[in-house]
Amino acid sequence: MKVLVVEDNDNLARSISAALEDTGFKAEVSRDGRSAEHCLEVGAFDLLVLDLGLPELDGISLLRRLRQRQDTIPVLIISARDALDQRILGLEEGADDYLCKPFSLDEVAARAKALVRRAKQFGGDTLRSGRLEFHPDAMELRLDGETVALHRRELEVMEYLLINQGRLVSKGQIADRLSTTDEPVSHTAVETYVSRLRKKLGVDVGLKTVRGLGYLLDPQDGG
Repeated sequence: MKVLVVEDNDNLARSISAALEDTGFKAEVSRDGRSAEHCLEVGAFDLLVLDLGLPELDGISLLRRLRQRQDTIPVLIISARDALDQRILGLEEGADDYLCKPFSLDEVAARAKALVRRAKQFGGDTLRSGRLEFHPDAMELRLDGETVALHRRELEVMEYLLINQGRLVSKGQIADRLSTTDEPVSHTAVETYVSRLRKKLGVDVGLKTVRGLGYLLDPQDGG
């Protein structure tokens, strides 16, 4: 699980990241709204922990931009703004949870895990694109109803492409999504996984390479 912690207080950012990593997250930190927005555009995260009082771009504006572009990443707001109208505003703009400072780091970790768990439960429905069907709970891909034998990494790449079908995704985004602290994934490895998928699935499932940019799973071109 990968989390982006957006907090301009260095000590608090480090403390939150350490608490989350102790519970199984891989944490990355941004200290202003604009750098956080860039991280979310080029990387793949399972959760956003977001302060509101940020330099460059405030947290509410960042959250609003995310939801306007249909980004459904779970968002946990952490803020000293504890007035009721501020909490309501954060939730109305698309946050999934709101935690007021000061707070327990254990509570941050518990709420973070609950948000990711809930997102995975609601995201557990079958993914379909043309002749392809992916069943997240079983980690199984079917082509024309028949199960395709794929390795774990190939399944993970296919799941990410299906989630983002109709949108261009870069090798870096796929690599970032698949990488863990103990098992990093290179751009070359991504190319290999996509090549294997093409051989196993055939050329008419709508998986396209956009040279120099990345890959596109086109639901209109997959049979």
